[in-house]
Amino acid sequence: MGPITVTAVIDFVTVVFVLATMLSMGLALTTDEILRALGQRWLLTKSLLVNLILVPLLAFVFVLAVPMETGHVVGLLLIAMAPGAPFGPKLAEISNSDVAFASGLMAVLGVVSVATIPITVALLMPGDVSADPLGIARIVVVTQLIPLIGGLGVKARFQSVATRLHPPIQRLSTVLLVLLIILLTLVYAGEMRQLVGTGTLFISVAVVGAALLLGYALGGPGKGTREVLATTTAARNVAIALLIATTSFRDPGVLTIIVAFGLLSLVISGPVASLWSRPGEA
Repeated sequence: MGPITVTAVIDFVTVVFVLATMLSMGLALTTDEILRALGQRWLLTKSLLVNLILVPLLAFVFVLAVPMETGHVVGLLLIAMAPGAPFGPKLAEISNSDVAFASGLMAVLGVVSVATIPITVALLMPGDVSADPLGIARIVVVTQLIPLIGGLGVKARFQSVATRLHPPIQRLSTVLLVLLIILLTLVYAGEMRQLVGTGTLFISVAVVGAALLLGYALGGPGKGTREVLATTTAARNVAIALLIATTSFRDPGVLTIIVAFGLLSLVISGPVASLWSRPGEA
């Protein structure tokens, strides 16, 4: 299989993965969960602040302070700009936290990021990097907003249909994620190895750790919401970041750092969520 064919396969799998992920998200959410998230206005304001502004700015400070290859800079900024990981509610479930708030927040971030991702790309991306904010906005609308709203509509109008559709679509999303990671690892194995010793992995760990701490600090007085905001903020939306990278940035380093960051965020957030689920943990 030639390089062009491999690239085409990765592009196709990425698009279908994002569509399936967003549709699955919409099919699983209820109107009550979204309204509950919207109703906690001060908590929602802090959640949007940390996810949409503080984490991207934190990554921006790191790339200014630490010399990095251009592809790694772009990848780190892209993943930092992409909030609303679809597995946020799963982490909340693992930690026995506020799953309803996690689900509602995920939907709100998915909708709001349609506007914020192109804006942060335009404001924070290095000047020598060619980026098309309007093109990125179209990608996010078509692949994230439309399937999410479509899934929400099916859930609201035809709940039994949504109940039947959600499990197979969620499984498809999971299988495609695993396939995508395998493909990217095989194709960019050399670039992955080159990350070791560059400091890029350390910076990724630092951003994930800082996101956890910021989310926990801003999550309000309730243990459940603190834990939700911590893990949701640390687990960025790898799906949309990968899609933007494959369609707008062809530097292999961009994809490499996004995959590495996504894996690190799960490796860190998952055990933390498990620790919080233990009786007596604050």
